[in-house]
Amino acid sequence: MILQNDPDPSDNVAGFTLVELMVVLLIIGLMASIVVFSFPSGNSNLEEDAQRFAARAAALRDNAILQSRPMAVQVTPSGYSFLERRKGSWSAIEDKPFVSTDWSSGVRAATAESGSMMISFESTGLPSDQAELVLQGDGQSRSVLIAPMGDVTLAGVRP
Repeated sequence: MILQNDPDPSDNVAGFTLVELMVVLLIIGLMASIVVFSFPSGNSNLEEDAQRFAARAAALRDNAILQSRPMAVQVTPSGYSFLERRKGSWSAIEDKPFVSTDWSSGVRAATAESGSMMISFESTGLPSDQAELVLQGDGQSRSVLIAPMGDVTLAGVRP
């Protein structure tokens, strides 16, 4: 016996259609792109130089471990270069990414009275000393820290 009030199970389908899901995803994508583009770019010369130097210093530390030889970065107010210890003396490295680099326009490194700073890594990856390099530009400064265990990190922006 068939009841008249019994609903057909195929008539009550719960869920969303593909078009509804696509419209929701489109709206979420548009909102996300508005949020991303509303942030300031933060790509000042100071920030770019600090990030590039920190990445290259960390790569130099790793390279010192891989090649099992001491390596160093020589920092001057106008730029930096990379060195490796061979046969008892320091010699320049000019292989990518360890090419000599000048700071961007308006960026300077705060170095001691000697005018230069040398940060060296032993073959174990440990630095010879803990170091802090302060870059100045755009009325701000940014620090790159070399920790006693060889970790290279960026410190906050200071006015």
